[in-house]
Amino acid sequence: MSNEKFKMKVYFALDESGKLSINDICTHFIIGGFIYSDKDYVKNAIRKTEAAVKAKYHISTNTELKGSGFNESAVADFINGVFDEAHDKIIPVFSVVSKDELGENFTMSESLAYNFFVDNLFHYYSKRLGFTRYANDISILMDQRNLKKDEENDLENILKTNYIEKPYSISTYYMSSKNADVIRFADILDHVIYHLFNNKDGDKTQYFKEHIKEAYLKRIKNGVIYYPFKQSYFDELTKIANLRDKSDATQIIERLKRFSTSERK
Repeated sequence: MSNEKFKMKVYFALDESGKLSINDICTHFIIGGFIYSDKDYVKNAIRKTEAAVKAKYHISTNTELKGSGFNESAVADFINGVFDEAHDKIIPVFSVVSKDELGENFTMSESLAYNFFVDNLFHYYSKRLGFTRYANDISILMDQRNLKKDEENDLENILKTNYIEKPYSISTYYMSSKNADVIRFADILDHVIYHLFNNKDGDKTQYFKEHIKEAYLKRIKNGVIYYPFKQSYFDELTKIANLRDKSDATQIIERLKRFSTSERK
């Protein structure tokens, strides 16, 4: 019997932090946010927490909450509150790009590079989370970008081509963060990852480490994949599957645990 009726719609909410330009001071460029499927539940969790944070810090209801525009305590409270409400219905995901290790082609067209890294992030998590088993419709929601008219459909066309054999459809949407709560929360999460990589010893980074709940900060860090790849998560799984003596898997399993954390360089 077909399991089609059990498949679901999956959303990626993504934003970017930093710039790929070689003239920008950051050493790492971030594209990331989170994956979710229970749309109403997650949006309600974000809106409820956002309203509470604005009330606590006397922020106008018309003001857009952004990581770079508010103090660390508001950012930490926002993250803790959303995870308190949404529990495991949010999966943080990030592509952290080491600019020093990129070839020249990546800096010639920021739009092409952006599309490459979104595709790279999608490819990794579609395999890791097994989208072919339970997803039939995937929407990638992104912050509005300064795209030329003839570039607006480039990413969607790339994804539709690359995953044409998969049993799910893919659509992309560019949304204003002012009107899209999920994009605002993606921005907040990116802001934390940006500082963890670009400002490791800074006061903000230290504050986030101390005031974002340990379990939530760990989930955020565990959502990171690093580019360029130093090893393949899936190759490591294959090594375990092919081991004759499973007791030899200990070291590989430890590497897997560290694979997508911010400590991986």
